[in-house]
Amino acid sequence: MAHDQKRSIIHTVGSGLRAAWRGYFVLYLGVLLVGLAGCGAVSVSEAPLPLPTLMPTVPITPPPPPATLNLPRSEPGDTGWVTTEPGVELRRLRLMWNERSALVSIVRLDPAHVQFQVGYAPDQPLPLATWHGRAGAVATINGGFFDTHNRSTALIVRSGVASGVSYQGSGGMFAVDKDGNVSLRYLVEEPYDPHEPLLEALQGWPMLIKPGGTLVYTSADDGQRARRSVVALDRQGRVVLLAFGSHTFTLRGLADWLLASDLDLDAALNLDGGSSTGLYADSGEEQVRIDAFVLLPITLMAHRR
Repeated sequence: MAHDQKRSIIHTVGSGLRAAWRGYFVLYLGVLLVGLAGCGAVSVSEAPLPLPTLMPTVPITPPPPPATLNLPRSEPGDTGWVTTEPGVELRRLRLMWNERSALVSIVRLDPAHVQFQVGYAPDQPLPLATWHGRAGAVATINGGFFDTHNRSTALIVRSGVASGVSYQGSGGMFAVDKDGNVSLRYLVEEPYDPHEPLLEALQGWPMLIKPGGTLVYTSADDGQRARRSVVALDRQGRVVLLAFGSHTFTLRGLADWLLASDLDLDAALNLDGGSSTGLYADSGEEQVRIDAFVLLPITLMAHRR
């Protein structure tokens, strides 16, 4: 074989090998980045504070349907409050915030007609639909933050049994005492006492509005928009569950909107947002369906009394 032919063959083979190695490197880098992005909810002790989950941990297959609320609209963009049964009201509101459109689904619950239960299953996290269906709940929302082992990063009280460690000097807590009284506290001003008789409780971060209707999340806007979920208490003592299925609000924007809204909120607490955001409700003939994109170890469920 001529010397020039041999050199041509060697050059061709070498180029092929280099291209193959480049392909393997790009594939490896892609897998590595996907693995890092899918690490799940942030693992947090007391510092740094938790951040909303932005990427899925364990994806649900097939992908969940879009958010729905099967209610007739009483006016464009706002159904108004629709009473579906005693103590249960549903509302869908389309709003504009900083030139972005957002659809928020809201469930308002009267503790005189509804009781609350925390769901916690770190060893077997479930789709939100499964949590909701198994419990026969009237409403179910995702709970607080959890680590890569599906353990809550904060205190959980379930059926009177506490687990985990309370946030110290930050965050808030939704709680039900053994007399059935519901509260939403700012842990900076009212820390958790291990001896208090709580039946159910979960914690979140940050507190957006502290009791008394005062804006407490006043950090500079970081520009990080995500799906959001909130548990709140209004001035009439009703529990308000909210879920935003689109990436519209930053935490600061969410706090500002909640305070300015007509919801008349006394206190509001951010839950684990991003891919964990989910809200289900079944009341009368009406339904709310906003699916979380991950399996959830923590939920808050509302049952008819």
